[in-house]
Amino acid sequence: MSEKFKGTRYGCLRVGIKRGMIFFTFSIVAILLVLAADGFVGVSSFGKESSKMLKYNELDRDFYDLEFIDNKHGWICGKWGVILKTRDSGKAWKMLDSGTTDGIFSLSFISMDRGWAVGQSGVVLSTVDGGETWVNQGSPVKEHLFSVKFTDALHGVAVGDWGKIILTEDGGRTWVDVSLTEDIILYDVDFVGGSEGWIAAETGAIFHTIDGGRTWEKLDLGEGKTFFGISFDSKGNGVAVGMEGVVCYTSDGGKSWSLTKGAEGSLFNVVLVEGKGLAVGDTASIVETIDGGKSWRIVPSPLYMRQNWFQGVESVSNGRYIISGVRGSVLFIEGSEIAMPGK
Repeated sequence: MSEKFKGTRYGCLRVGIKRGMIFFTFSIVAILLVLAADGFVGVSSFGKESSKMLKYNELDRDFYDLEFIDNKHGWICGKWGVILKTRDSGKAWKMLDSGTTDGIFSLSFISMDRGWAVGQSGVVLSTVDGGETWVNQGSPVKEHLFSVKFTDALHGVAVGDWGKIILTEDGGRTWVDVSLTEDIILYDVDFVGGSEGWIAAETGAIFHTIDGGRTWEKLDLGEGKTFFGISFDSKGNGVAVGMEGVVCYTSDGGKSWSLTKGAEGSLFNVVLVEGKGLAVGDTASIVETIDGGKSWRIVPSPLYMRQNWFQGVESVSNGRYIISGVRGSVLFIEGSEIAMPGK
């Protein structure tokens, strides 16, 4: 079970907070994290060097989310308020001071300087210097916030436990509580424009807004199986993933949805770019799609990781992904051949 859900109301339901076609195969390269004088520093490569130089190291720092603003600059967040930053596509990571020991569940950046983070007990943080310093913006709710998405420097929405939704139209100086009246867990939020957005929720529900998050329409699509992650691309393709490998996909911007299965185990997060994407989850599950979520194929993970879970996944560039999860695990995936790194 992911640490993100421990201590929450439904316990075992909150697992993981947060396929006929020719598929690309990937090379998987693990990252070695070491403790340096000024914090964690990760040294890695995108697979051109010998795998003997690359290791996987388990640290007591579970990672929940990744955010990259381009193919070089990115951030990762997790347990105990940890936030790390890279300027070189993840070859090296710098530990940042978030100013909190609350778990940080989600990040949203709109530039190399401007970003937000949300997490445990309703914490909302912001930065204007790329994460070097963080300010607690305050929040109108105290329940856990599992996901945040900003569409520009002013407009953002965060969602979480007990149907909580908060939004800002001034960059977070003020947050407004527009929570649902329904007692339902909201796990992930994504926007496809300034006003249209989607939420993945428990019991197979998806919520849709066309007014920037002020009001939401509920769609019951998952036959009771909780959705943990949701992602849309710019072509009208959308995918929601969740419990027991359930996948719900759309090819027309959400006008119609179809249900399929992506994996045997639960899938906790998904990223979709131009119809191609990756989903990750329990028991080191990694599955890929190249047809907008209609079909999926397993990407084998190293055997010694099979009992771990992955929750963060980000597309760094075309065919290149970064995955993060339990005990400091970070994987790099690049279109090529599968290469299992040594432990």
